[in-house]
Amino acid sequence: MQIVDILNQLVPNVWTVITQLCASAVLFFVLYKLGYKPVRKILDTRSEYEQNKLAQADALKEENEALKKQLEEELAKADAAARETIEKARTEGRQLKENLISEGRERKEKLLADAKADIDLQRSRMLDEVQQEIVDATISATEKLLSEKIDETTDIRIIDDFIKEVTKK
Repeated sequence: MQIVDILNQLVPNVWTVITQLCASAVLFFVLYKLGYKPVRKILDTRSEYEQNKLAQADALKEENEALKKQLEEELAKADAAARETIEKARTEGRQLKENLISEGRERKEKLLADAKADIDLQRSRMLDEVQQEIVDATISATEKLLSEKIDETTDIRIIDDFIKEVTKK
């Protein structure tokens, strides 16, 4: 074997290389048109779909955060309103309690004053009655003493009758 044969076997023929390159270029072009472009289009569509979904998810997340913030604000307002209502009710309750206690005290004082006035009136009437009875008894005793002849036994008897008469009333 000669060196030329060895070189021919090692280094291919130029026309064969060009043919091989053209065939490879045509094959790559066909594969590019039939495979790469549709696959690339599918991948781009899928990427765009995923980007849209991510954008929608971000928009929903922002909307949810805004709603959450709004709900928290409304909840805080409702909580503050509830606390205010409770405090107002407590204040009104305390005021009502104080008013009722004050009215009770006033009624008690009025009842006590009325009772004292009634007692004083009754006492005054009783004293007047007792005084009138004493006056009547004294007049009666005086009349008896003056109408009868006075001696010691008669005096004792008149005094005893007077005491009995007074104690009976």
